[in-house]
Amino acid sequence: MMEKFRVISITEFDKRKRKVLLEGNLALVLYPGDIRKLGIEEGESLSQSVLDEIEELLFRRARERILGLLEFSDKTEFELRSRLIREGYPENAVGRALAAVQRHGYINDEAYGRRYAQAKASGKSRKQILTGLLQKGIDRELAENLLRDQPVDEEGQARRLLEQKGYQGRKLEKKERDKAAAMLARRGYSFDVIRRVLGDFSEEWM
Repeated sequence: MMEKFRVISITEFDKRKRKVLLEGNLALVLYPGDIRKLGIEEGESLSQSVLDEIEELLFRRARERILGLLEFSDKTEFELRSRLIREGYPENAVGRALAAVQRHGYINDEAYGRRYAQAKASGKSRKQILTGLLQKGIDRELAENLLRDQPVDEEGQARRLLEQKGYQGRKLEKKERDKAAAMLARRGYSFDVIRRVLGDFSEEWM
């Protein structure tokens, strides 16, 4: 039983931390002070009690790290989980820490998604906002529901973009029209929105 907890190697994780690799491909990221205090050495085995102590230590640190990150800005559960995993926290410690923080209401993906959609509604298309929500780990069904409740003036945005590009006040030649349409499509505006907006600039699109 002790053998599977044998320390295979202790290597540098970053400038401050060390990666302790155990048999069974279990990796723990600890400070050098932790390693000295716990008496961890390459080739030696760790008892279950030491592993339990490390697990509790990393859980507490993960929880404090999450709270520290949330002090600076709101984040989704996905963003927090990804950040801590990159920093070397084991998945079980991260999962416990996220659950503990969620119980106190510090993480709320629905509220975060609603604020995100509101903040982006004046300058981004629905497709762009949806993409942003999904990239932040918001569930697709939730993201789509949030967008249904969020007014987005896509035609107004598209017209402003065309004006910023100098297309206002004149009818567009085919080459310019195609270029403008491609620019709007890249920003996620639908064909119907593009057709209606370019109808103001080109009679062929009326």
